[in-house]
Amino acid sequence: MKFIFVPMMCIALCCAISCKKGTDSSVTSPILSPEITNATNINNDALLKLVNDTRLAGCNCGTTAMPPVAALTWNVNLASVAIGHSKYMASIKTLKHESADGKMVGDRVKPVYNWVAVGENIAAGQTTEAQVVNDWIKSESHCKVLMSANYKEMGAAKTDTYWVQIFAAK
Repeated sequence: MKFIFVPMMCIALCCAISCKKGTDSSVTSPILSPEITNATNINNDALLKLVNDTRLAGCNCGTTAMPPVAALTWNVNLASVAIGHSKYMASIKTLKHESADGKMVGDRVKPVYNWVAVGENIAAGQTTEAQVVNDWIKSESHCKVLMSANYKEMGAAKTDTYWVQIFAAK
């Protein structure tokens, strides 16, 4: 099986941890219908377990030893944003952190999640949750996002073989 990866320059630039100062109390989370919360095309529990097993054990991200960090919880609002972006990437058949309207992950998440830290991993070509997590761990920049102690919640989605994983904390 052939895997498609983003060039390293984009990975390093786009997967960096983003933070903002202060909070915007006017941002509220919408109530999502069951159709949206179950439309990720992945096994949410399996993906979250794979990520949390790695976080709780610690790992090496390239040459950087990453200590164990707290487990994440699943967030349906982050998953809904991931659904939209995975559909976009599948429609253009390209891995891209920027959406059609020029928004990056923080901009896409802001309407549904009042974040203080946000990050994103993307991938294409993998068919299972185990494959995509293994490939993210093999990529130093993706692994560091996955292992960041700054994040408390995660949502993810897959359309065709285009994966989006969003991490955030309030």
